[in-house]
Amino acid sequence: MQRLLQLDPRVLRLILVAVPAMVLLVGWGKVLRPAWQAHQAAATLHASTREAVADLPARRAQADALAGEITNLENRLDAPATAPTRLPILLENLATAQGIELQPVFPGRNAEFEGLVETRYEIEASGTYPRLAAWLAEVETRITNASIIEAHFTRQAHSEAVLLRLRLAVYRRPAQPAGEQP
Repeated sequence: MQRLLQLDPRVLRLILVAVPAMVLLVGWGKVLRPAWQAHQAAATLHASTREAVADLPARRAQADALAGEITNLENRLDAPATAPTRLPILLENLATAQGIELQPVFPGRNAEFEGLVETRYEIEASGTYPRLAAWLAEVETRITNASIIEAHFTRQAHSEAVLLRLRLAVYRRPAQPAGEQP
């Protein structure tokens, strides 16, 4: 103790201030800071879990609404047995309503596409451009399971008539194997 009293007062003050400061800094860095960070992480996890649990009924309702929408969209798809006969009749009815001359419609090859059967149609129609455009708009809105892949308009020489070559893809559910229920 005598030796400490013999030290220069500036060194003694430095020791009295520096040692506790170093202990506090080391204690903060090694003990208190990790504990504080763990507490903050736990509080954040608790809050997010509580929010997720509170949001669960809304998510369940949203999932039910999406399931209903999926069912509704699947019901819009043509049945495998009626699709090849229904589409040409519908196209002809829409063309007649718009004053369009439609060539006979024959389905192309069927192909699998993302779990659905895709049938492509090569369609030729003629009429005035505004009527053809209106017919295409009707096809887009009335045949919800169809997609226009390509439309090529060609103006006929010396007349107002326009020839439309249309590539149309129609999607439907695949036929269920015999004895299997959907």
